[in-house]
Amino acid sequence: MRDFFSLDGAFNKYGGILADTIILSFMWFFFSIITLGIGVGAATTAMFFVTTRRISDRENYITSDFWSSFKENFKRATILWIIILVLGILLTFNIMNIESVGGMIGIVFAAQIVFVVQIIFFTIFIFPITSRFEMPLWMSIKSCFFMANRHLLTSITCAILLIILMVTGLWLIWFIAFVPGLYAMLSSLMIMRVFKKYRPEMDRDPILETQELEAQKVEERRRQNIGKIEESSNDSDD
Repeated sequence: MRDFFSLDGAFNKYGGILADTIILSFMWFFFSIITLGIGVGAATTAMFFVTTRRISDRENYITSDFWSSFKENFKRATILWIIILVLGILLTFNIMNIESVGGMIGIVFAAQIVFVVQIIFFTIFIFPITSRFEMPLWMSIKSCFFMANRHLLTSITCAILLIILMVTGLWLIWFIAFVPGLYAMLSSLMIMRVFKKYRPEMDRDPILETQELEAQKVEERRRQNIGKIEESSNDSDD
């Protein structure tokens, strides 16, 4: 029980994560509202910047990191958010007027559903990618579709998680205030596993990495010394 309430115990660890989730949800709503919805993409990107680093146990400062990412990625994230909105509006319009295609309604409807699923998958991955990878916009989009369809289990699980949290928020109105941060924190657990398949060194502690390199050098020198000793021993036997 004493370990549970210690500074490194589960109570402080998970209590800290819960507090971070509440703060992130508040900041997401605040920055989305004051920008009249235009900054939703940038706010989401900033939120994922904080949560993905938090999952990796990297030292971070929520408010300053959120604000820094929001400013830095505002333009790119806003362009992506507008693209998602436009595509969403077009697909909604097409589905609502699906009867106008006549006999091809089945094929057209199936195609629209495929597009809807792809947009959902795209939305799940694009803001985390934007928050953590420095690359041109077109490459971010390409990487997003690649990861989302390559790792379908992660995409589907994140989509189901988002739906469950949103439905719960509609059922329990007070819960909606926690949805953004809670979704970002939980989905980051899965998304970071995907990221590290392509960037194994991502979020590694630089001090620990330096220590590991030094240990490797020491081990290499030890092996070389052992080899020299063995060679000297063999020469003496001859």
